Amino acid sequence: MAANVNTLIERLQLSLNETLQTLAELTDAELDEQSDHICATGGTVRDLLTHNIDHDKMHAGQLFGARYLLKNMQKGEAHRLMADTVRARAELITALIGMPDDMLEAAIPDEAWTIQEMVEHTIFWERHSIDDMRRRRLAERLEQKPTTLADVVDPLYGPLPKVDLSDNITPTPVPDPEMVKAAKARAET
Repeated sequence: MAANVNTLIERLQLSLNETLQTLAELTDAELDEQSDHICATGGTVRDLLTHNIDHDKMHAGQLFGARYLLKNMQKGEAHRLMADTVRARAELITALIGMPDDMLEAAIPDEAWTIQEMVEHTIFWERHSIDDMRRRRLAERLEQKPTTLADVVDPLYGPLPKVDLSDNITPTPVPDPEMVKAAKARAET
């Protein structure tokens, strides 16, 4: 396989997704059960998982060291912002881990929305802003294609606006929350 940074990142993301799907089925009691996997070093399932976490951290440190030795530090602001985006998304995902599904739609005291709506709001504005940038600023460098999350609906701003992907001039419209609210009220009557 030819080396390509984007392909390696995609493979790491795919592996993480598969790992999280597996770990989601694990119970707390199972963490203390014996594991015969070599990476558990004679310990428990918990030992195996902490080994895997530390293993990632060790190799991340090695990668930063290798970049230093190869005189290829992560200097560019765009690359730093990409790294911060991954960290911020990881924090959002970690806040959801272990939450029961029935809490997604629960009324939150002193909040005007649910957890599900908060996440949808986050996805909506990420897609709105990044897809706009892709279409208008990066049209010459990136293939224009619809987002796979075109069905996202913000609780205040409604569905993601449909845009002409070949139009690299017109900004993506920002829906009027009052009009969205009025349309919801009409639909409910």
